[in-house]
Amino acid sequence: MILPESDQSRPPVDPQRDKGGVRCPRCGGEALVAGGFASHGGSRPVFLPQYCGTPSYAGIIPPQLFRACLSCGLLWSAVDPKGLRALIARCGGELGLQHLDEIDHGPYRDLPDTDLAREIGDKIAELDAIARTQTPGAMVRRCRELYSATWDQAHLDAKEWPRLSREDKLERFGWSPKEKEKKAPLDDFDSPFF
Repeated sequence: MILPESDQSRPPVDPQRDKGGVRCPRCGGEALVAGGFASHGGSRPVFLPQYCGTPSYAGIIPPQLFRACLSCGLLWSAVDPKGLRALIARCGGELGLQHLDEIDHGPYRDLPDTDLAREIGDKIAELDAIARTQTPGAMVRRCRELYSATWDQAHLDAKEWPRLSREDKLERFGWSPKEKEKKAPLDDFDSPFF
């Protein structure tokens, strides 16, 4: 996709601007999805997010034109953001759905506003990011460091992390949601005063 002239004249956003995080070179956004190109049977290559499994799923077809920087080697194109979200929701599994939820609502989305909750939210977000890049060795090491998992447990968690529910991940850090109290209706209330 060729950028309109007005977009071409804008200075590029420094990808390392905030806390070493990578940003979109066009809009500066932080909601990024890593992936690669896959082709099946000589068909046109499609973009496939890393955690979306095999190319048997239809990916997002980028436009014919790419841009590349001769100074730093950055290569980019553009895809339909709604189509990309739909692809992640369809084939990204539990990890993909949680990634979209984190992008939309943040890492503390279902936690109270406390220091401990923010710390746990950050740790889960870090492990989710490692799981999305599919680096099992790093995942095992961080599980051991972040919640003192044994080697065996860390290996199991690294393998299962992409499929774990948010609640299961919170439990790894000792956070269990409060169970809702069941209140009995008054007609079931056994009291001498009624």
